[in-house]
Amino acid sequence: MKTGTLILAKRYAKAFDRIAKNTDEAAHNLASFEESLKSLQGISAYLANPTINSKVKEKLIEKSVPDNIARAFLKVLIKEKRFNLANEILKELNVLLDERRGIKRAQVISAVKLNEDTKKQIQTALENYFKTKLTLGFAEDKSLISGLKIKVGDFYIEDSSRSRLSELENILTE
Repeated sequence: MKTGTLILAKRYAKAFDRIAKNTDEAAHNLASFEESLKSLQGISAYLANPTINSKVKEKLIEKSVPDNIARAFLKVLIKEKRFNLANEILKELNVLLDERRGIKRAQVISAVKLNEDTKKQIQTALENYFKTKLTLGFAEDKSLISGLKIKVGDFYIEDSSRSRLSELENILTE
């Protein structure tokens, strides 16, 4: 997804999240929005189609979505021709809910599958560094050769052989 689209999805997610007065309400709103998207899954391509009249789409939302807040938000997305962002907004809402709960998400990418002890060591080190609870996702990328890539929110660390070789190449070609 393009950077501009991600930024836009984050803005809509933050606006929707601000409606909630507390964490429980935010969790309820998120669940309602997610459930609404699931119920609309069969017609999502229709709702995302910018050539179809917004009023017709809004009437479909009105009939299909029982929750007032989710319905109102979806109607805004339809009116602004942003329904195509709904799934990305949902991802961002999950991140925002975790932040409300004091949990940050992190993605750790390694060249090989990590064992449980190594995962625990990485988690402990990152939680100590960021001084917060983290939910870690682990993935493999064979192109790394060795090392790790870690992303926590907008913070990015790459300590891999590939990045080191690239630095060395830059130094040698200067």
